[in-house]
Amino acid sequence: MDQGQKKLYNLVNLEEISGGSQEFINEMIKLFISQAEITIDGFNQAINKKDFATIRDLAHQIKPSIDNIKITTLMPIIREVERLAETESTSENLALNIVTVNSELEIVIQQLQMELN
Repeated sequence: MDQGQKKLYNLVNLEEISGGSQEFINEMIKLFISQAEITIDGFNQAINKKDFATIRDLAHQIKPSIDNIKITTLMPIIREVERLAETESTSENLALNIVTVNSELEIVIQQLQMELN
C-alpha cells in the first residue's frame, strides 16, 4: 500500500469490543475479508443476471460489517444498493454503486491484509 493512501476504515469499534485482544481483532479482520470477497463475487454475478434479490441480500449482509469497521465512504452507498435492489431498479445507479462498492472493498481488503502482516 502506498504510504500516502489513507485507510478507508477505522478499527476503533473492534478495538473497543475486543478488550485489547489483537487476536480477536485479527479474527474479525479475516472474517470481514472473506465476507467482502464473497460479496464482490456475488455482486458481479448477480448484476449480470439482474438478480435483485441476491444483490439486496448481499448488501444487507455486509452492511453491519461496513458499519462496524467504519468504512464511512461505503455506509451510504451500500444502503443505496440495498434500496435500489429492493425496488428492482434497473437504473444505471445500481450498477455504478456496485462498481464503487466492489472497488472500495478491494482496497479495504488490501489495506486489512497489510494490517494482518
